[in-house]
Amino acid sequence: MEANTPHASTPTESDFVEAKVPYKRRIFCSRNLRLDSCKYVGFDMDYTLALYHEQMEHLQAEMVLEAMVNKLGYPRALLALRYDPQFAIRGLTVDKVHGNVFKMDAHRFVGKVWHGEGPLNRSLRKEIYSNRRVGPADPGLVMVDTLFSLPEISLYCQLVGAFDGGLGESCGRPSYVKLWDDLRRGMDSLHGDGTLKERIMSDLSKYVVRDPELPEALHRFRSSGKRLFVMTNSEPLYTMKVMSYLLDGAYPGYAKWNDYFDYVFTFAKKPRFFEWDEPFYDVDRDTGAVSERPSTAIQKGGMYLGGNLRDFKAFTGMVGDEVLYVGDHIYGDILRSKRYAGWRTAMVIQEMERELSHIQNYADHIGHLQHLEEDRFKLNLQRAAKALDGERDEALLGSIRGLNKRIAGLEQQTAEAFNPYWGMLFRDRSELSAFGNQVESYACIYTSRVSNFRLYSPMWYFRSPRDRMAHELRM
Repeated sequence: MEANTPHASTPTESDFVEAKVPYKRRIFCSRNLRLDSCKYVGFDMDYTLALYHEQMEHLQAEMVLEAMVNKLGYPRALLALRYDPQFAIRGLTVDKVHGNVFKMDAHRFVGKVWHGEGPLNRSLRKEIYSNRRVGPADPGLVMVDTLFSLPEISLYCQLVGAFDGGLGESCGRPSYVKLWDDLRRGMDSLHGDGTLKERIMSDLSKYVVRDPELPEALHRFRSSGKRLFVMTNSEPLYTMKVMSYLLDGAYPGYAKWNDYFDYVFTFAKKPRFFEWDEPFYDVDRDTGAVSERPSTAIQKGGMYLGGNLRDFKAFTGMVGDEVLYVGDHIYGDILRSKRYAGWRTAMVIQEMERELSHIQNYADHIGHLQHLEEDRFKLNLQRAAKALDGERDEALLGSIRGLNKRIAGLEQQTAEAFNPYWGMLFRDRSELSAFGNQVESYACIYTSRVSNFRLYSPMWYFRSPRDRMAHELRM
């Protein structure tokens, strides 16, 4: 992943500015994007404008276990389980039929598989997944692509391990499917009944990251003539509390958080917003009260609940690639807004900063691995050429096998430095991971936080690296 600079024959001021941006704060480009052509910039809130501390994940885990025990009748022994924040990463898949969690590559082939407290037995892994491409259409699989879901992955593996080990035998052991569905139902209940958000609002500084650079990033967009809006699935009151904490009085000229935005859309129910036909309702900006009658127009400075894409375009005039939408959810924010609205997309991947730091720290290992893979490729070419002449070069075959072992060892060592269970976020061995492929396919640009836009001109031209096919890489 390299920084993207304008293609020019001589250095420019823009080139110099890009070079000064710290690597982990850069914005990376998958598809060329001119910021000056984006008249509107929209933002999701949770894990986009509002990043969350790790304590948020611990709170979710604690509360969902309590819900499973108190509401769904699970054994009280579950309350002793503890969320492991080092375990799960985005892009994993839950196989709720077999009680497994696994990581896929870009071609949907299964790599590492975890069952309960450890890796799945190798023979079982081969039996279930060998030579099998899996995908989102499989009803037994659940793709995990948001940071909100990471506690569920960690807890699910612990729950599988606990019940495999005999927990709950006296009252009936739940199936792996029921275990996941109940865990998911318990988590949904925390969001649906408002108890999770009540806890967060009671101590915002404990759970919400107040990024001091965010106000200036938003101001720079506005000062360049762009119109900004918020589109979040969170309810009006929660949106008001969090955004007020982030932005009130944080930058000269903006007394209140909603002074930054032309429109605020709450409880949008993405991705349904882009496909369904629900009306907008006016929201009182001071109290959060929602009108009983649907809105007949959208006013600048207004706050709304619900809505749909068709009315959004009719009321605001925002169409197609004039809009850059910034969000954290592949399906709810990025894919749907691109597919149905034609918006340009920017994905916020909060955990990228740690990933990019590891890439810098292990650059020598990664470079050495690439050289070894190139050497192996050349040796295989030599072996294939000799085979055409009827030769079987045992020494050459031995060299290739030796390289295979060195590559496998270095791959394992490098991967464990990123995450001891799953390796790199964006890669699965020599391939892109399924998550990395999604980001590359659907996000025009991606970065670790919204405030990174502060480090770029609002007129910046992001250029993607030249896309080359395999035959162009080796001559």
